[in-house]
Amino acid sequence: MQHAGRIAVIACAFALAACSSGGASRYGAGDPSLSAPNPAGGPISPFLTGGHAVLQAFDAIESRSGKPLRVTSLSSDGTNGLSVDVQEPDHHVNVDRYVVSPDGTLAGPTPVRLQSLDGRPITAAIVDYRAFDPRAVGFERLDGTARAAIAASRYPDARVAEWEFGGVHSDDRRFLYLESARARPAAELGPNLQVLHMHY
Repeated sequence: MQHAGRIAVIACAFALAACSSGGASRYGAGDPSLSAPNPAGGPISPFLTGGHAVLQAFDAIESRSGKPLRVTSLSSDGTNGLSVDVQEPDHHVNVDRYVVSPDGTLAGPTPVRLQSLDGRPITAAIVDYRAFDPRAVGFERLDGTARAAIAASRYPDARVAEWEFGGVHSDDRRFLYLESARARPAAELGPNLQVLHMHY
């Protein structure tokens, strides 16, 4: 009887090991019905269309960067996962990049070198103006945005390959890029992830 119990424990350990190495990270698995495959052959990134995965990543980043979490831009692609440029809470002129890979590994902070288009020095006031609370954007609706963009593209086989969210101001870049067999349409997004226009 004791031998049978040991076998059960060993079988359970193997089952847990198999589950943990199945490609899904602590942020969940990517959705193949919405997300493009990982070009590097790894797992589909859960951050391409998983809004709750993105929100969880914000929590993990904030635990390392400090509070409040204010970001200047963020993006996601199938190979690298989620990249978030975070304003340092205690030194507002500084911005650091954090990257959460599709397997859930968090890297950063890596200093971001900021440059202005007109050559003027970057000040804390400029970074304050650019920075925003990413949780106020509504990333919990990201999967709905992906579905709306796929439907608006008129390519049923389209999948989200990457997205970029450059800020909440009217002149900031916000795009969700799709891949299909025949085209690479892009959805221009509003500050709350609504699909505004399709570009082909």
